[in-house]
Amino acid sequence: MPAFAYRAIDPSGKTISGSLDAQDRKSVVLKLTAKGLRPVSIEQSAAEAGDTSDAETADFYGEGPSKRRFSFGAKRSRSALALEFLKRLLMLLEAGMAIGDAIRLLSIRLSDPQMKELCNTIWKKLSEGYTLAAALNDLPQRIFSPSSIHLIEAGEASGSLVPILRRIVAYLEETAEVRKNLISSLAYPVFILSVALVVVVILVLYLIPQIETMLEQMGGDMPLVTKLLIGAADASVSYGPFIIVALCLAAFGIVSWRKTPAGKTKADRIILRTPLLGRIYLYANIYSTTNLLSTLLSSGVNTTEALRLVEKTIPNDILRAKFTSARRQIQEGVSMANAIQRVRFLPEIALDILTVGENTGNIVSSLNDINNIYRGELTKMLNRLTALTAGIALGGAIFLVAVIAISVILSVLSAGQSVQI
Repeated sequence: MPAFAYRAIDPSGKTISGSLDAQDRKSVVLKLTAKGLRPVSIEQSAAEAGDTSDAETADFYGEGPSKRRFSFGAKRSRSALALEFLKRLLMLLEAGMAIGDAIRLLSIRLSDPQMKELCNTIWKKLSEGYTLAAALNDLPQRIFSPSSIHLIEAGEASGSLVPILRRIVAYLEETAEVRKNLISSLAYPVFILSVALVVVVILVLYLIPQIETMLEQMGGDMPLVTKLLIGAADASVSYGPFIIVALCLAAFGIVSWRKTPAGKTKADRIILRTPLLGRIYLYANIYSTTNLLSTLLSSGVNTTEALRLVEKTIPNDILRAKFTSARRQIQEGVSMANAIQRVRFLPEIALDILTVGENTGNIVSSLNDINNIYRGELTKMLNRLTALTAGIALGGAIFLVAVIAISVILSVLSAGQSVQI
């Protein structure tokens, strides 16, 4: 059994060192926690690690010297920061540490500036008597999503924070993977379209004006395609700044309008009616709603409280109004399937599965089945959107290059005819 050297903090605040024999680092953490010690670092003894000790030795959080050496302080997105924090917190809670001790230890041990600042802020709020959910919700910047905060709130209330954190981490990792796949799928068509636009700009602003000058000197007629391209280029130069300003003002106006209650409701209705994008948005809401509801119910949260928490996480006003109506009917004694059917919150196939779950007394399993179905449907729709976007980008690039090529060829032929005459 390998030996591990450790440093830990005892209840009086003193740092102590020692060695323990255990199967892995997690076992060492459990043993130290059972003794009332808070682990600071755990390293496998050099004699056990052999020649690879320098490469494999790491501290408790994977922030060993070899990893810190390559840290350049690059800032991460808020979603990536939230996922990293929750993963590290989950690791400590699974090892048996209390929430306050885990976050305090993270604030001391982590070297990443963003993570350190985040943990310090949360620790201060916990010291002031905040719950974890309240501390995350009271952060100066919105790092954690409302759905994650409400789930953590439910986990703290029900005493099942660890399993709920597992579901949150799994959901965030899956979302990040979908986003990564979408970006990688769009990278190629965006690159092709960018190259095509650069070529167009060079040809329109440099090559075609020279051909125009040459044709004027020779007395040749300029082809219609070339005239259109030059006209478009001149219009872009003359009116481009005004168009950009108008688009910025329009975007600002739409954003301001959407911040109003009436504007947000109207915009949410438009989003749901948009072809393809509306279906993707609807499936994403069904996926997140059923995922959250099944997690809460399986964690021991009562139905009324679970529905209330789920209602808060629905961003779309139209869907949230439907869910609110269904929740009130359920509280009055109507079955969940019938209430949701009345407001048309879920498609028919989802309602059939939910009805079976209620009749068999296994509603959590039915919600998980609905969640899996619409996760697959959402993936298919995203793939379809990616393929459509890629096709449009490639088609647009090919069209632009073809128009430029035809314009250049016709201009050269017209110049040749002028020389012969």
